[in-house]
This record gives sequence, structure tokens and C-alpha cells, in this order.
Amino acid sequence: MIFTRSILNEVLFLENSGEELCRILNNIGLEVESFKRVSAPSKVVVGKILECQKHPDATKLNICQVAISTNGDDYEIRQIVCGAKNAREGIYVAVALEGAVLPSITIKKAKLRGVDSCGMLCSTSELGFPGLYDGIVELDSSIGELVIGKELSEYPIFCDEVYEISITPNRGDCMNLLGIARDLSAAFGVEMKKIQKINIPDSSPGIGRVLQVVSDEKIDSSVLYRAFEAELRPTNLKNSLFLAYNESLCSNYLKNALNFTTLYSGVIMNAYPQKFCHLGDVNQEKITLHVKKDEKGFDSVYFNDLKLSTIGVNNYISCNNDSLGNEFIIVEASYIPPYIVASNVCDNKPKDLDAHIFQRTSRGSNPNLLLGLDILCDMIICDCSDQNCVIYKDTQEIITYTENESIAIDINLVGKIIGKEVEKTEIINILKALEFEVEISSDDTFLLVKAPLFRHDINNLADISEEIIRFIGIDNVISKPCLIVQNNQSTDWSHIYKFRRNLAKAAIYSGFNETIHFVFFNKEKLESYGFETLKEELDLTNPITNDLNTLRSTLLCGLLDSVLLNKNNGFTGISLFELGSAYTKDREEKILLSFVQSGFVNKEHFPITKGYKGDFFTFANRISNVIGEFELVECSSSISLFHPGQCAKVIQDGKEVGVISTLHPKVANALGLDTTYLCEIEISKLESKIPSVKNYSKFQKTTRDLSVVISKEVPYFKIRDSIVSLNIQEILKFYPLDVYNDEKLGENNSLTIRFELQSMDKTLEDKDIVSITDRILESLKNTFNIELR
Repeated sequence: MIFTRSILNEVLFLENSGEELCRILNNIGLEVESFKRVSAPSKVVVGKILECQKHPDATKLNICQVAISTNGDDYEIRQIVCGAKNAREGIYVAVALEGAVLPSITIKKAKLRGVDSCGMLCSTSELGFPGLYDGIVELDSSIGELVIGKELSEYPIFCDEVYEISITPNRGDCMNLLGIARDLSAAFGVEMKKIQKINIPDSSPGIGRVLQVVSDEKIDSSVLYRAFEAELRPTNLKNSLFLAYNESLCSNYLKNALNFTTLYSGVIMNAYPQKFCHLGDVNQEKITLHVKKDEKGFDSVYFNDLKLSTIGVNNYISCNNDSLGNEFIIVEASYIPPYIVASNVCDNKPKDLDAHIFQRTSRGSNPNLLLGLDILCDMIICDCSDQNCVIYKDTQEIITYTENESIAIDINLVGKIIGKEVEKTEIINILKALEFEVEISSDDTFLLVKAPLFRHDINNLADISEEIIRFIGIDNVISKPCLIVQNNQSTDWSHIYKFRRNLAKAAIYSGFNETIHFVFFNKEKLESYGFETLKEELDLTNPITNDLNTLRSTLLCGLLDSVLLNKNNGFTGISLFELGSAYTKDREEKILLSFVQSGFVNKEHFPITKGYKGDFFTFANRISNVIGEFELVECSSSISLFHPGQCAKVIQDGKEVGVISTLHPKVANALGLDTTYLCEIEISKLESKIPSVKNYSKFQKTTRDLSVVISKEVPYFKIRDSIVSLNIQEILKFYPLDVYNDEKLGENNSLTIRFELQSMDKTLEDKDIVSITDRILESLKNTFNIELR
């Protein structure tokens, strides 16, 4: 939002310096992004074109006789050659006299195509101000009384201060001049000037003769309509400059009026000119507008079956036409709660969305609709007493919004939140200056406060306290130790957080480095690898960049990007992990823990002089050190990152918790990576296990190896399950020690299993050990037809 001191003075006159104004704006949360003083150069004066004739030797040049000063009834005249299309007799212009130093030129006497030219007729851009239109600036009474020969810099708008304010998303009420002035009024204790209401003659006809607004269903929006027949007033110079500073100026007078009203008041304005949209024919006595929901649930305005506009999303009037004649116009002021329009746009993504309108409505526009209509009509109607102007009395409206609920505030508690005791009267004065309703209760320590409708960000005591501290000033609060009474902070969420951070610590202890990436990623890249992506209707409406255009569904792609970056920076051993959010196609959040290992696990150093790159099972063992013991079950995957022959499900406590795989060779070659391993675990499927205590035996432990011949078709996990089902208490643990195969074994393997045996009651004797091994052999023989090797 950009405003100037001259236009601010229309509603709030402040004598403070520009630097002081910037300081206060920053203190109250309206950050000043830029501040500058602008002034028309010296020797640039108000002039008037008395005569304008075509140059005899140049079709695009005019020879103008320009008055640059007066002495009674006599003019001092300069002859100036000008090429502007809008140069004509009778208009007031900005004249740069000889010796004037403009931003890009110093004015000297010259000959143009053989004709003397003593000065220059200037455009606003040539004077160092925003460009208004193609041609010289036409001065008018909006800047003050036009006195021929008066220095242009003596007029406030040509000797001004320009402020650019950064508005946070929760302060939609300050995306307009009145909102900024309201905050400054509270900060400086100066009353704002009241906006004059437009005076409609009693003899004017009622609006019901020409317009009817109906709604057959409940809508979320509020709309207010007024109608008139008049010749549109051209946008004056003062308002044009304000629009140009905010990049909202166009050639259409009506569109300029709508933009100005919104920038000035914050009310969303729209208009329906009859000659533009053909609202009925000339014989039609009354126009009926229907306000109803369209097929996507947006509140929209219809004439018959023609949709004219969507409230909070787009307007009807465009910038492509200019209008000068007398015509019938319906003007509309609208309001829709920001959370409703933001939710609808997120869910439905309308193709005709006007980003400028949606930015204002989704942050919160001004619901004072009548104020917007008064400002608009005053700007575009020349004179209500003009016989050619008819403005219809009254309005047509559909109002649906309700008042905000009252908030009870404890003055003592406000003081504790702020860190400083604040007088009750000071709190009341601040809130009333901000247009809050304040009701004083019988108890001196309590107030009932109701936020104005345009303050959508005020919901509770903390919000009220924030408003008060903005104007007291954080620098005026003395620093002192906080008195904290510590309560039990142990909650379900704290346990979850601790569990996740313990996993992260375990990953770091296992040699992985933690990384953090954006939760956004490239949708096309995710789809190319085969990962699911958000449904179209749930995808991002306004992505921050084209490359980060969706929410990620995996952490692995980001980790691979980091691996590639590290490799390009000269690292040969890269082990990374990330713990963060990803999203399903239905935009449901899930927390993932992902790992990647590329290159060396142990770099070259004595005694491993060639380093150690590890393999699939080395990587799996490192993951086991983080999440605990698990099993691997071979699987295939549609994800093209995963190696088709080296991919497995991670099974823990009988349930699938993730996937582990070698990076597909084609992908690794395309990225220029060494053998790389990937793993992704879903945190919600892991369990935070409480350490358990059990008795241990004081008797000696014995180790026995059992070598058997078994078919290659029998996987080890089936053998393991068969042994576990025997429930032999003396078996502490067992694991495969060696697998051997040669031609003599044919379709069989030689498998050696090591058992650790121990009894709680005694030292095991040979006969006990033989009995145990016999039971195991008998079970395996009956189940898998094994033989002892």
C-alpha cells in the first residue's frame, strides 16, 4: 500500500516530520518499506495554452502559445513546440522554463524543425512522478487554485512525501488509506476528519423504480446497490496520482473510480453500466439482479441467466473501455467474510479469479458498504443539481453479516500480559480510537469490548492486549524477570515430540546427518518417479515458485537433491536423514523418517586403506540401530526410484512400517551417483517402547551350530518361525551364520544356524543340549524335509 502525505492530510492532518511518521508506523506494526520526498524541479510553473496550431513541417508537432505569468490582464507568453497528443487550447499545463533541470534533461532554448521553442510542456514522469497517461499533464483544481506562473513545487501534491507500507496478512483493514489513518489517529491522539455523505435531493426518484435486487436462497455475502444517470467525471489529477502510485490507473473513468474507492476506503466496489453489459433494452422499466450461488457455491450476481460477477472473486467492469456520455449505471458495494471466500477458492480454484480482488477479500475488506458508495458517487458524479444528472434515492441491499461477540477483558490481566500496568482510561481511549465498542462494567477492573467488523483478526484477550501494546510501545515496557509457575508439561504431544527427537538422535549417533527441506516440491518430478500427488482440487492455489508447486508426498526426492549437491561439492561419503511432513493425495498429513546412504560409509583411513562403501545389509543394519530390530520381506514397487530386484518392505512387530531399497541404477547413472540406498519409514507405525526388565541366568551360556541341507525355495523367515513356535525356554537367541552352495548340493543350500543356549535353573549338560537340537531337527525335518549335513 502506497500513500502520500498530501492525500493523508485529507482525512488526518499531522504536523510531524516524515521521519517521525515512519518511526510511529513501524512501532504500530505497519512496516515502512520505503520513504521518499518528491518535488517538482524549480523553474517549472503553472501555464495555460492560449493557442495551439499544427507545425507546418511536422504532422506530430504543435506550436503552442503558452501563458507563463500574468500582470493584470496581460500575459507573459512563451512559444513552445510540443508533440503531445493532448496539447490543446485552454488547458493548464506544467511548463519547464529555460534553465529548469529535470531528472533527464536541462531545458534550453531550441529550434524544432525551424521553429523557436522556449521551454517544455511536461508530463508527470518527466517531472519525476508516476506516469499518468500518454501526453503532458493537465493540471486541474484538485491540486488547488491554479495560478499562472506559480511554481509547481508550491502545490502539496508536487512537493510531497511518499510512504510504502508492508501490510501483514492479518491486517486487511489497513490495505486502504482510511485504515492507515485510523491507526495513526490512535497513535498520535488526533481525530480523523469525517467523510462527507453525498447529498441527494429530495426530489430525486426512488431506486425501486429502476432496480430490484432479490435472493432466493441464503448467501454468505452482503451487497448494497445505488443507481444514477450522469455524465462521468474524468479522474482528476490528485486522484490519478494516488492511483498511479499504487499501479491502479487506467483509461476507464469508471474503473478508476472503483479502484480509488477501494484504495481509499477498503470497500470492494463494482459497477454495471447499461451500455457496456446491455442490462435490458430501452423499453425495460426495471432491472432485476439476482444474487445467488453458482454451480461451485460462490455468491454471484446474475441478470436473467447471465452471470455478471462473483462476489469476492472478480468484478464485472473492465479497463478496456472509456466512457464520456450520459448513461445509466448501477454501483455495487460488497462484503464477504474472508475465511469463507478463502476456503471456497482453495476448494474450487475458479479460473476467472481476479488476484487483486481476492487478495483484499481473503484478508478482510471493509463491511461499511454505504461509506464506499458515498465516496464513489462523490467522485464520479459532476453535480447532483445538474439537470442532466439523476441519482436515485435510497439503496437496494442484502445484508447477512452479524456483529462480533463481546470480549470480557480483565485490566489487571492485560497488564500482566503486556508487562506493564496500564490505566483503564488509556485502554479505553486506544480501543475507541480504533473504533472498538467499549462497555464499562460495574467492576472497575473489567471491560466488555466488541471489535469492529473490519477487524477479523480480533478474537480473544491476547488479541486485545496486542492492540494495546502496539500503541503503548514495546520500548516503553521495562524489562523484568517473568514469574512462572511451572505446571506439569507432560502431554501426549510432548511424548510424541520426545519420541521423534530420540529417533533423530539415534540417527545422528548412527552416522547420519540431519537435513531439512521445504514441504513443497515439484509435482511433475514426483509424478515422473511414480509417487502419488495431491488431487487437482486440493493442490496449491498460489505456489511460491513454479518448481515448488505442490506439497511433497515423500522426503526421498529432497534427500536425493541434497546428496547430489554434496557430491558436486566434493563429498565422497554421504549419509543423510530427514524427519518431516509429507501429504497423501487427499492432503492428509503424515510424518516420515527417511534415510539415504551414498558412497563411502567409512572413508579411506588406516587400517581400512581403501575405505568401505557398505552394502544393502550394512545400510539396513544402520537403520535397525535407529528404529530397532525389523524384518525384510522382498517386494516390487511402482516407484521408479527403487531397484526392482533389491527392494523390501520393512516389517516390525508383524506390521509394515516402511520400505528400503537400492536406488535404481538408471536413476543413479542419470544423477551421476555411486551405489545409493534409500529407506522411508512412517513414524505413526513405530511404537515408543518402554524398556522392560527381566531376570537373567547366573548359569553358563552355551553356543551350538547346527548345519542343515534345505531347499533353496524355503526362505529363512519360515525356518525362524518354525523354531520360535517350539517355545524352547533355553534358547536365548539364534541367527543364520552361513549359507553355502555347490554343485553337489544341486537345488539345495547348506545353512548354518548358531544357537545361544542357557537355562535359568542349571548349567546345561551335553544330554540337555542334544535333546534341544534333536527337537529342532525333528521339527524342521517334518516341516521342510531338511537333512543334517
